[in-house]
Amino acid sequence: DKDPSLYCASAWNDNGMSPLVKDPRMVRRTDVFPGLGWMLRRELWSEIVRDRTWPLAFWDEAMREPQIRKGRSCLIPEVNRAYTFGSQGSSQTGGQWWKKFLQPIRLNERPQPWTLLLNTTSGGKREYDLQLRRTLQAAESHTIEDALRMDPGAEAANPRDWVVEYRDLRDFESKAGRLSMLNEYKEGRPRGGYCGVVTIWAPCGRRVLLAHASAVAWAKGSEPECDGRARLP
Repeated sequence: DKDPSLYCASAWNDNGMSPLVKDPRMVRRTDVFPGLGWMLRRELWSEIVRDRTWPLAFWDEAMREPQIRKGRSCLIPEVNRAYTFGSQGSSQTGGQWWKKFLQPIRLNERPQPWTLLLNTTSGGKREYDLQLRRTLQAAESHTIEDALRMDPGAEAANPRDWVVEYRDLRDFESKAGRLSMLNEYKEGRPRGGYCGVVTIWAPCGRRVLLAHASAVAWAKGSEPECDGRARLP
């Protein structure tokens, strides 16, 4: 409740499939409401009651709409603390969707001290953006083909992070799909992403930041905080 740039916290990472995640201590921000195992701030509920914006159906989509999100973010873990266990149900949970994106979700098995989990986000949006900017600046720029190339010795060599840039949301769909990520976007932003950046562990054995061109440009500029309201082209 002390951070006005947040509006919820979730136990779910949309890209929490087993091959794509490693660190159970890591907590990130996302601009896209994840929709499972979540809590909302008291302030947000007061807004919803006051403005009468709670929908009759599809509340998860409503939580992603600009008039409710208002440029704010959610906290999500790298490794999921929630799991959907059934292949039967509403929406898109059955069939190939279940097999590709839900069944492979990795569920955390080791309790982690909250003090360690929160130290990446406790400084608020400005501090988090500063860390993201430094990560983008220090990362090496590579192609999607590089990220897909297996490198068994990469982790032992403690390599630098890689950035794979995408031009627009159609380009994101293509590259995210090749990395076996959830290649959807909501309200002009990729699921699991923050300021146009989605972070995963790729087949190359490195942490890869799939980043929109605007995020790469922001990291090279002088603006301290990224724009949490802008839609990507």
